[in-house]
Amino acid sequence: MGHILPPTRSPNVKIPSSGIIPPLVTPLATLGTLDHAGLERVAERAIAAGVTGLFVLGTTGEAPSLPMRLKRELVERTMAVTAGRVPVLVGLLEACVEDSRDLAEFAAAQGATGLVLTPPFYFPLTQPQLISYAERLIPQLPLPVYLYNIPVFTKVLLEPETLGHLCQLPQVCGAKDSGGDLERFSRTRALVPDLPLLWGPEERLLDAMDLGADGGVTGGANLFPELYVGLYRALEAGDRPRATALNAVVQQVSQQIYSASYGGPSFLLGMKCALEELGLASGLPAEPLTALDDATRARIQAALPAITAQLAAAL
Repeated sequence: MGHILPPTRSPNVKIPSSGIIPPLVTPLATLGTLDHAGLERVAERAIAAGVTGLFVLGTTGEAPSLPMRLKRELVERTMAVTAGRVPVLVGLLEACVEDSRDLAEFAAAQGATGLVLTPPFYFPLTQPQLISYAERLIPQLPLPVYLYNIPVFTKVLLEPETLGHLCQLPQVCGAKDSGGDLERFSRTRALVPDLPLLWGPEERLLDAMDLGADGGVTGGANLFPELYVGLYRALEAGDRPRATALNAVVQQVSQQIYSASYGGPSFLLGMKCALEELGLASGLPAEPLTALDDATRARIQAALPAITAQLAAAL
């Protein structure tokens, strides 16, 4: 991994509470090694577009598939690239409490701004057990914590009442909801009126912001950060026609890139393929995933010019 760089957190960098926060991909040069140049290009484009923070080691970052040494290297390199210009959140998508604590301590030492905590997967905890788990772990963590609800992958749902209870913990600064259920999100918003609530599934970001979402953690901002920042800003400004035009581009990204293949991680494979086709970063996924076949890659390659043109017109 090389030497550990000194922390780069600026005292003026605050935990992000709104806007667009891309969950960064983890570009891989080879299996087990980072594509440093690709990581820098993706992060720099996002910062230039006006994102309010970066989130590493999330679902889009393939965190559960990465060895701990690579997770640490990714945190280290991201902090070096951002150099205190934007907040950096680090995901704790771990089933092992000791691993969560160790990674959190490392992230804090490197200058990260906050943490994003999922429920532990594999053992299906009840809602009272989830509350007990969080109440034990969160006070041991060195940074503010966003709670992360993504039941499609963890197989554990954080109910609105559970989120409402846990958001009373002093260290909890908000929640990211990737459950996709707008009715549950609305209930959570009513229970948590004063803390940031960020929305995950970008295809419904417009609807979620209508219900009180403070912004989005949108994977597509790896590809087209100006699209998602523009959509957020249009909604904040009350410019519905522009928001509608940009939202139409968001739907095309989902239909033409994320849905070009099949299966649970199709969005990720499509995104990584598109990043490679655009010359931004390696498209190699972490094992056990494998790259898309030539026919699917060709479909994504063919779709990109039209999406780019539609985006330029909407902006």
